[in-house]
Amino acid sequence: MDYRLKLNEELTAVYQQVLKMGTLVEESLQKAINALIHRDAELAEQVITNDFQIDTYQSTIEDHCTKIIATEQPVASDLRNLVTVIKIVSDLERIGDHARHLARSLESIDQATMDSLLPDIEKMTKKGIEMVHQSLTAFSRFDSRLARKTAEMDDQLDEQHKLLYNKIISMMKQDPDKVEAGGTLLFLNRFLERLGDHVTNICEWIVYASSGNHSELN
Repeated sequence: MDYRLKLNEELTAVYQQVLKMGTLVEESLQKAINALIHRDAELAEQVITNDFQIDTYQSTIEDHCTKIIATEQPVASDLRNLVTVIKIVSDLERIGDHARHLARSLESIDQATMDSLLPDIEKMTKKGIEMVHQSLTAFSRFDSRLARKTAEMDDQLDEQHKLLYNKIISMMKQDPDKVEAGGTLLFLNRFLERLGDHVTNICEWIVYASSGNHSELN
């Protein structure tokens, strides 16, 4: 088989694996927030199960990239793309962890407390899902312009994080019985804010793959 043809087939297979992994991450985030909205323990358990699959995707993709680098010895843009893939799946795996944390909060926060802040949590999660989806679209095209546009959305998530943080602190001050639940919510709020940071990292690597230059997007 022609060297270039074989390498292209290997790269295409890797890219498809990344998109499948990313789709599973998106699904996990959506299931996690739906589990909270509907108090659905079975759905939350699906998110936890999905996290194991996401971890497996990461290992499989990294191994595939390592094999290609070792056997095909890619250079220039092909090598940059493989490095980008390895970095991206690491951030996708961390986002999957955040989905798991979101789902597990169903067990540790009482319904009344969760319901009072659920609109804010849902808003942040949906923004995170939108960012993940757009970053995957940018990756599928190695579209640096869309990657930059997606990274800009992190400012909106940061603002939502600040608003929710203030609401949680206010709730804890007004009702000392809510301190424990409030502490859990503060961690959850932080996880959701970090989700945006991971997407920004993904976007930075897409720009690197496209241009060969490292850019700090946010």
